[in-house]
Amino acid sequence: MMNLKTKDLTVIGLYAALIVLGIMFFRIPMGSQFVHMGNALIAVGILVFGAKRGAIAASIGLAIFDITHGYASVAWVTVLESLIVAFVLYLVFEKAMKKHDTPFNIIICAIVAAVTKIIVNLIKYTFFRNMLVGGLAFKPAFLAALVKIGGTFGSAAVTIIAVPLLYPILKKIVIRYYER
Repeated sequence: MMNLKTKDLTVIGLYAALIVLGIMFFRIPMGSQFVHMGNALIAVGILVFGAKRGAIAASIGLAIFDITHGYASVAWVTVLESLIVAFVLYLVFEKAMKKHDTPFNIIICAIVAAVTKIIVNLIKYTFFRNMLVGGLAFKPAFLAALVKIGGTFGSAAVTIIAVPLLYPILKKIVIRYYER
């Protein structure tokens, strides 16, 4: 079990709250979904706090948002999706890049987070919602999924733009906080 100090728990809670607020106040409707900052904030959290703490904060923040905004029945799916993004970023940033946070690496991580989210949503809607539940064949299920995830494509674009902008700012804030 991870040994968390009071400072760590405070930072995780504050970042979870930031995720909730980021999604609440930056939502642009797009089809049946909406473009939001959630995936970008997950990626920044993983890069700044590490995979474990970032994943905990993301899971808490996304679950709170879903539960308090009418998506309680699918909150577990949202959390699972965020954990997949966190795991992929862990493999890329912490293992492959050895946490070297050059601007180029941060941009690559933003792209990886965006593409991972798109792939996860395509799988979710194609196989689970459209084929398994809806009874569609693969091709119509895939096409229906592409139409359904317009908001995911928008959120992916936000992720690619926001992560390189937010990461250095949040990193400085966190470093100052932990130096106290």
